[in-house]
Amino acid sequence: PTGDEAVVPGLQANVGQGLYLNGEPLAADLTMRAVVAYLDPQTGGEWFERRKQFDNRGMASAAVHSRFGDYLYVATRGPRTVERVDVFSGDVAGNTFDAGYAPQGLALSEDDRFLFIDAYMSRELVVHDTRVFDEPTPPLARLAIASEEPLSPQVLRGKQIFNDSADPRISKDSYIACAHCHLEAESDLQVWDFSERGEGLRDTHALRGHAGVGDGPIHWSANFDEVQDFENDIRNAFGGSGLLSDADWNSGTHSQTLGDPKAGLSPDLDALAAYLATLTDEPRSPFRAPGGGLPPAAEAGRLLFLSPALGCVGCHKGPRLTDSEFVDPGVPLLHDVGTLGPGSGQRLGEPLTGLDTPTLHGLWRTAPYLHDGSAADLEALLTDNNPKDLHGVTSQLTPDERADLVAYLLCLDGEVD
Repeated sequence: PTGDEAVVPGLQANVGQGLYLNGEPLAADLTMRAVVAYLDPQTGGEWFERRKQFDNRGMASAAVHSRFGDYLYVATRGPRTVERVDVFSGDVAGNTFDAGYAPQGLALSEDDRFLFIDAYMSRELVVHDTRVFDEPTPPLARLAIASEEPLSPQVLRGKQIFNDSADPRISKDSYIACAHCHLEAESDLQVWDFSERGEGLRDTHALRGHAGVGDGPIHWSANFDEVQDFENDIRNAFGGSGLLSDADWNSGTHSQTLGDPKAGLSPDLDALAAYLATLTDEPRSPFRAPGGGLPPAAEAGRLLFLSPALGCVGCHKGPRLTDSEFVDPGVPLLHDVGTLGPGSGQRLGEPLTGLDTPTLHGLWRTAPYLHDGSAADLEALLTDNNPKDLHGVTSQLTPDERADLVAYLLCLDGEVD
């Protein structure tokens, strides 16, 4: 309101920590923090020394100033809280809990008395009296958003779980929710060091379009064979107590990601799987022609992609452009395409011999590329990151041909032209 600063709520990702990167394990309470950043509206630069971190909060999703700019109300998406920050001191001056699932919008009445919270996944508008904001009081009202529920009860529950970190079964100290790295089922475009999980440097996959296990095994190393295997991440990396009962977790080989099936043992885990199974649509690529087809350069690139001389379709085949599968129970089809390096780590604590083939759909929105994020763009992927032609025979392409191939790859958005 004073016009001399702007505030951006967000998440600070600790992507510089891990056993490979700095020798320190990536603990649940050190993986991410909710933050607000203060920006100079004249220069666009951040006053980094003023950045506000929130303990026990994993992502700040919305913020609103009081009319005089003395208070800043900050919603945290997974923990389901709203924090009130004294702008002058930087201290938290009150908060409210159980603001509803995935609060994504805040507004104040003109006199600052009433705070309105858009509790997106609770389908509610939650109203609080700010005069008693420094005390744990219930909201004045929870108003149902007047719309027909588009999701089945199971899918709605799964999406709530996906966005939640307040439930101690899911996360220790409310830090980590699935949606904190996969907001709206997309990718955070970060590379994480998962060495302590028996893996290595891993670029975050987008989930949209994959339909859960619709593209085959999960993750770069195909270390999960069902969505319910995320129980292992919940209990370990997230620090939660788990959505499975301890009795089920400890029976048979349920505690192993490729062990006995977990499906059917936990309604909440099954709901999470049901939600991910609905993620069938890919966002439309902005690189397509206005009518939705391929522009001329991309059409030329499509012919190159299909050429046996390049060998792309040997692995990137079928409608989803992947050969991802288990050739035997627990044994995935992996390929060594020359991209493994010192930071690639392991697969389930064992030697990593190759990688699962990812779909090429959605490349336009998921840079950087490769399992370790070592290719900043598609040009680098085809050249610097493929010196021995193990990842498609691309060394003989001219610069114009490479540009055409890149143009085609950037158009892939769920359709195979």
